[in-house]
Amino acid sequence: MTNFESLMKDVARTVQGDARRRQLLPEIQARLEALDKQSRQAQRAHGGWRLSLAGAALCAAGIAIFVLRPQPLSFAVDGVGAGRTGAVGEQLIGADSGPVALRFSDGSQVTLPPQAQAHVDALDTQGATVALENGTVEVSVVHRKHTRWEIRAGRYHIRVTGTRFSAGWDRKTDALTVTMHEGSVEVTGPGMKAPARVVTGQRLRAKDVSADTQGQGQDEDPKVVVEDATLAARAEAPVVKDPVAVPEEAPVAAEAAQPEPAKVIAAPARDDRRGGARVRRAVAEPQSKLALANAEWRSLEAHGKYKAALAVAVRDGFDDGCLRLPAEDVAKLGDLARLAGDYKRAQYAYQAVYRRFRSSTPPLALFGLGKIEFYQNRDYASAARWFGLYMKSGEHALAREAAGLLLESRIKAGDNAGARAAAESYLQSYADGPHAKLAHDTVGH
Repeated sequence: MTNFESLMKDVARTVQGDARRRQLLPEIQARLEALDKQSRQAQRAHGGWRLSLAGAALCAAGIAIFVLRPQPLSFAVDGVGAGRTGAVGEQLIGADSGPVALRFSDGSQVTLPPQAQAHVDALDTQGATVALENGTVEVSVVHRKHTRWEIRAGRYHIRVTGTRFSAGWDRKTDALTVTMHEGSVEVTGPGMKAPARVVTGQRLRAKDVSADTQGQGQDEDPKVVVEDATLAARAEAPVVKDPVAVPEEAPVAAEAAQPEPAKVIAAPARDDRRGGARVRRAVAEPQSKLALANAEWRSLEAHGKYKAALAVAVRDGFDDGCLRLPAEDVAKLGDLARLAGDYKRAQYAYQAVYRRFRSSTPPLALFGLGKIEFYQNRDYASAARWFGLYMKSGEHALAREAAGLLLESRIKAGDNAGARAAAESYLQSYADGPHAKLAHDTVGH
């Protein structure tokens, strides 16, 4: 290896991480290759080596300065029907069919569940300002030196340096809820003489009564409460059974076992006397309300009223239905819970249908499990397994998105060999897809 090649490799190592994050790596690699070619030509020329080497070193330094120079953040919009570059001021709404994720170039992410509304208000070199218009968003900000992120909701401001939390805003009542999963934030706004610090495990609830346009509550003081999030959730949430354990390995293609039948409770017998003869007749067990074609939850779900539909399904025996109903109905209950934002119930339903009908699990249940592991649980190894099973199922409706999320999952899980295989497969099928750049970078790394 020549001194010039060694220098180029040192420069490449210095800038590669930042260049990959900013999706500039292909451009940088092309420039380095051009410089290397020029240096070889100069080496063969008489008397030009020293000048060429010095010029190449200066060019390489210039590339490093260009790449390492602070740049304003950018973000991509990823989700159902998305996979594009986002713009400041663009209104973003969580789709009914799945969450929309805003992936920022510093590694941070803001996820909009169904019906949530927000827009990116500003971007700079240190962070972003996101305006929450309505609903709840999940926020994960990567901590860096001089990180400066802010979430705005009405007259409230949430200052972030690096943390994970959810922020909810009800524009009808001007009510804010901040639930901390990790780290801390500072909240300022009506009713706060000083910034309110919210740390891991806490939840802040605030209501701007001074913003009431109907005149009600104008004489009241704004209400701010900081409480233990776990205790509050236990008081409010319904009791849910523990999810079924996730299988370590479960390749669908190799599974030969027949689906386990739904459990049947023996019905009591009754006596029937005809002509003096005593006949024992079985009494049919009443059909579950959830299984009826005109069940109330189905009608509400069809009209997009997911939370109301889920409440009815829970009332009519959601958990028991997951152990008795046909595969398609259980998978649909899982979809309903996921769209309603109850990810624990969704996971319970999906895993129940997988356990009962392992060789014929509805593909969308596998995809739903992958999304929950990826977005909510951040268990990327498990997410990769579920997306891999979905890809093997032969389902095509969400194949491109599943292939991209499989690639991301393996990268985040540190599975380099698996990521390279997923990248090669992705490029073969979706050369112009939204994950094509990531796939090219992974293959070329």
